[in-house]
Amino acid sequence: MGGIIRFLNTPITTVQGSSLTPVDLLITVGIVLLFYILARVGARQFQNRLEGRLKLTATNRRLLRSTVFLSILFAGVYTSLSSLGINLSIFLVPLGALSIGLGLGLQNLASNYIAGLVLMTEGTIRDGDVIEVDGIRGTVQEMSLRTTVVKTFSNTEVIVPNSLMVSQRLDNWTKSDQILRIESQIGVAYGTDISVVHEILHSHIAAHSAVLSKPEPRTFLVEFADSALLFRIQYWIDDPSQRLSSLSEILEAIYCGLQERGVSIPFPQRDVWLKGDSFGQNGPLVSTANSDL
Repeated sequence: MGGIIRFLNTPITTVQGSSLTPVDLLITVGIVLLFYILARVGARQFQNRLEGRLKLTATNRRLLRSTVFLSILFAGVYTSLSSLGINLSIFLVPLGALSIGLGLGLQNLASNYIAGLVLMTEGTIRDGDVIEVDGIRGTVQEMSLRTTVVKTFSNTEVIVPNSLMVSQRLDNWTKSDQILRIESQIGVAYGTDISVVHEILHSHIAAHSAVLSKPEPRTFLVEFADSALLFRIQYWIDDPSQRLSSLSEILEAIYCGLQERGVSIPFPQRDVWLKGDSFGQNGPLVSTANSDL
């Protein structure tokens, strides 16, 4: 036992003029572990007691939990180093030089963390929002300080750097509410009764279960096109996941309704004139067309 005690109190190195013994190392490790446990417990207690009282988004709750955990853990590291008698001020100059080097080499990483902090504090996006950025469209699954996980409508999970969210145009379809406007165009033949078309379009749109009654669905005659009268339909839904399915079902119903009322949907046509050559009626024929075909 005496040998163990002598070993634990035997200096193994010197730090800033102070002897460092195995006992000092054990105490330092113990302090770090103690503060690590306190950090885990503190973050859990914050989640259980304070999150229910604070009306925060899931993203901001994760940010606050991480802040509580890292703050307590940093205090533990600082206390453990101070217990060894280390003057931490001597590390300021080397840390400053190191931070410059890291800043030059890790600019993209740092920009992602800063962008994530900006997004979380401003509440630009939240978990469950439907967004579109840089051609990526989907639902926000999870947001961290560095990246955001977006689940696309193709059921793939895309990990998007937060710096992209800040530098590119970001469309948040559900920031204030879940209501989306859906639009499409339909062409009918010239000579069709316009009031009949409005009636068919409006009735089949309003009959769909996903379509909201307020705002009311709308139909417009928007263009006299080359081959058709073009109508635009607009309606609103409160479930972004039904964006494509509702449009497909409504267009199918409108197509059947137009057929039942004898309204035709035209398609582009071109006339081709065949003229005989100068060698006579039985000579070879040359086809010409005044069109873009």
